[in-house]
Amino acid sequence: MEPGSIDNLSILYQSSDFIVVNKHWDIRIDSKMWYETLTLQSQLKYRFPELADPDTYYGFRFCHQLDFSTSGALCVALNKAAAGSAYKCFKDRLVTKAYLALVRGHVSQSRMTIRHAIGKNTTEGMTHMMCIDGTEGCENPKPCQSELIVLEHGSYSGDPVTKVLLQPLTGRTHQLRVHCSAIGHPIVGDFTYSYRKDSSPYRMMLHAYYLRIPTGKELIEVCAPDPFITAMDSNWVPQSIAHRLDETIQELKDKVMQKEEEEGQEAVLGGGEQEALSKPKSPETEEERAQCEQWLAEWALE
Repeated sequence: MEPGSIDNLSILYQSSDFIVVNKHWDIRIDSKMWYETLTLQSQLKYRFPELADPDTYYGFRFCHQLDFSTSGALCVALNKAAAGSAYKCFKDRLVTKAYLALVRGHVSQSRMTIRHAIGKNTTEGMTHMMCIDGTEGCENPKPCQSELIVLEHGSYSGDPVTKVLLQPLTGRTHQLRVHCSAIGHPIVGDFTYSYRKDSSPYRMMLHAYYLRIPTGKELIEVCAPDPFITAMDSNWVPQSIAHRLDETIQELKDKVMQKEEEEGQEAVLGGGEQEALSKPKSPETEEERAQCEQWLAEWALE
């Protein structure tokens, strides 16, 4: 529960092309506001001044995003080529992510798939929020899917909560927070999606626990230590176990490996190499190309 500091940066993985950090829960990734001097960018520059890229605005390129109040595994590319290889993995849906969360109430189903489409909230006073399809003022909702697995039932400060593993199968802004709220189990400490009710906890209880990015040069696979244990926060008191975290993550890894093996076998049996040579891939759309260029240029000097 200690606040973040410039020298408090936990490294989960490091190579010549990537660093994966365990982001603190109360630190922004970056900021152009003069008064926000403590950011993940400033922590990285303090810890690795020699690795900062002078050709970028901030010094480091983030391969993906985490909300200000979300902690956990965040991948940083150390050069433009590495950033491009990571982007391709995200674009081709090869990345596997799983989050830990404490949610309000006791979730009755041990496993569930959440399929609410999510759009931008255009209602006055709520334009910083996302919303599910059917909500008044919900603009441009897009199909979204999240998997939820119950790990433990317990209590937080005496109130019933459930510890869950969440896997986003799509990548909409605030997806997990919106989906948990939509099923009646908002994330503990999520002030925004509890509609300004849940302000007591010291943080929002959402943590990026598992990250797997199979780039061309290397496989990045990390677990960021579970912060939702009684030894770390005595307000959390587990009472019963539905699924064990290590076994659940191993199950997820096995599914990923099985899928990769099946796709490899299909390519061999179907003459994938010949087909790839004779049948050109569908060209990247203008929108996809623009998104890629914007993503790669996001940290470039202005």
